Amino acid sequence: MNPSYAAIFSVQSLELNQHYRTVPDVQVEHAPMSEQTPLTLSLQFHHDLEKACAPLVITHVVKAPNISWQDGCLALPSEKLNSEQKKQLWSLIGEQLDKL
Repeated sequence: MNPSYAAIFSVQSLELNQHYRTVPDVQVEHAPMSEQTPLTLSLQFHHDLEKACAPLVITHVVKAPNISWQDGCLALPSEKLNSEQKKQLWSLIGEQLDKL
């Protein structure tokens, strides 16, 4: 959880265990946008991501083998995520918010 949110809600900020953290895929992160396939997310999923990522702005959602974030571009393996992928996504969002 972002430390500022933890302070607002008066809860202890926790970190995920190391095996739940995402490992950035260097090849995917540096691939040009034109080479990546855009993903169309459901409206509800897209709104949920925007709320969770605020104040970060998602400019593109693309298909990639691993979940990653680079300069407003969110890479996901598919439109539907399994439970392990959801854990990785929320971990990634938390890491990006902590960098702010």
